Amino acid sequence: MSAEVSARQARGLTRRRTAYVLLRVSGLLLAVLVLGHFTVTHVTTDVADTDSRFIDARWASALWITWDGLMLLATIVHAVLGLWAVIADYSSGRRRRLLWGALLTVAAVVFAGGMTVLVIAVAAR
Repeated sequence: MSAEVSARQARGLTRRRTAYVLLRVSGLLLAVLVLGHFTVTHVTTDVADTDSRFIDARWASALWITWDGLMLLATIVHAVLGLWAVIADYSSGRRRRLLWGALLTVAAVVFAGGMTVLVIAVAAR
């Protein structure tokens, strides 16, 4: 029985360690993506010229569609991993499983909505 418990604890520690590293990596990726987005949108481009035509021209490039898609993905991964840790720390049992399920459902809906916008923008070209 104790070997089974220690194996379960080891898997739990490995899972938490992996989530910890992925949270830091997604945060670093977000820093680069968001700062690049901010620089292009607010520094190199005049704010008065930032309108729907600017977005349309930007999304004409595969680079910016990929950039925005990665930024969306990194944001959702970062948010899910952070909330996953909070749920793990402050709930247990059935409530924890329900909260994790709700978290993953909301994340999937938000990601699908964001990607739908990008796909529609590309298809409209």
